[in-house]
Amino acid sequence: MRRFAIVVLVLPGAVQGDWPQWRGPSRNGVVVDAPAHWPPTLAKLWSVEVGEGHSSPVIAQGRVFTLTRVGEEEVVRAHHLNDGTQIWEQRYSASAELDSAVGWHGQTPKSTPCVSEGRVYTYGISGVLTCWDAGDGKPLWRKTFERRFRKTWPLYGVATSPIVHDGRLIVWAGGHDQGALLALDSRTGDELWALPVDGPGYSSPVIAELAGTLQLVVQSQRFLIAVDPKTGKELWKQRFTTGYDQNSITPLIAGDLVIHSGYQKPLKALRVARSGNRFQVSDKWEVRSHALYLSSPVVVGTRLFGLSMANGGSLIAVSLADGRVVWKQPNMGDYAALLVARNDLLVQTTEGKLYVVRADDDRWNPVREYQVCDESTWSHPAISGEILVVKDKQRLSAWRLR
Repeated sequence: MRRFAIVVLVLPGAVQGDWPQWRGPSRNGVVVDAPAHWPPTLAKLWSVEVGEGHSSPVIAQGRVFTLTRVGEEEVVRAHHLNDGTQIWEQRYSASAELDSAVGWHGQTPKSTPCVSEGRVYTYGISGVLTCWDAGDGKPLWRKTFERRFRKTWPLYGVATSPIVHDGRLIVWAGGHDQGALLALDSRTGDELWALPVDGPGYSSPVIAELAGTLQLVVQSQRFLIAVDPKTGKELWKQRFTTGYDQNSITPLIAGDLVIHSGYQKPLKALRVARSGNRFQVSDKWEVRSHALYLSSPVVVGTRLFGLSMANGGSLIAVSLADGRVVWKQPNMGDYAALLVARNDLLVQTTEGKLYVVRADDDRWNPVREYQVCDESTWSHPAISGEILVVKDKQRLSAWRLR
């Protein structure tokens, strides 16, 4: 049986056990040092109040970094991973007029920080991009884009998470209908290249090798795009639009496939091949009955797992080879963070449940169930060694996994 390799680059400067960016070391939800056995219960190590937001915690070199909102300010903090004590804190005023559809989510940050080579990069709800010294929290540089674009945030606020590669910090800038994919010098903030396309999407970029070429794949407001991360040259582009411009799914690369979806759009696998100097993109399979909305998928072995919009939120297991739905579990809610731990699937729900599921089972059959927070959570958890870090509505907590 064919197994699909997931080849995604790891951040420069990352060490074993770090969870330094959105969806982990390789931005695909894979836990590098996962437990071989899951205990009957998890022991809480600590819990601290940090503020509101859907931005996820990240971990680097024994520190946890968060971006939250307290009152009218965005707050960036560093805490010790082992005991939760605060190391430093920085605040700045932040305000954005968002579409009413955001509802109770409000102006809380959605973009997840990125830590690379001793620097923390945050991207606030209104498009304030800041580089901080990870050691003491000193601001090193900041970019705002109001002189360049009519709006510096899309309809529902900035949600895309920055990525660092080869000395370049790459991020979408701008607002609805007008923006650009930018590469900045990660040390200085100087612009290295810009690719104007349209407005930013709400998903985050990934970098991996496709058809023998290193490619950055990202969703804009209306396109799925691949570019050369070094030069910003567009390699291929497919039009992809969703109702109300809601496109939150981070693309997932498995072998030569790019897997993506969006609000009320089929779950789809695209095959990328090279013909001379051009790239050809073709449909491998699609699952029309299961559109992914807010939760980005993962791959375990020969199966893809995702949370679709069907039947009150259906967790689905899909064959990567042909798109066949192997099993589905309805009524899982609007959102779940999905991770890969060896041969297990981890599912964290908005109600604070963490399920451990054997990925090769032919049905939904959790072998462990934990309660990891008391309030609702819309943030992705982070795992470093034997410690799980969870951000709920107001609090950050850590749990021992072994």
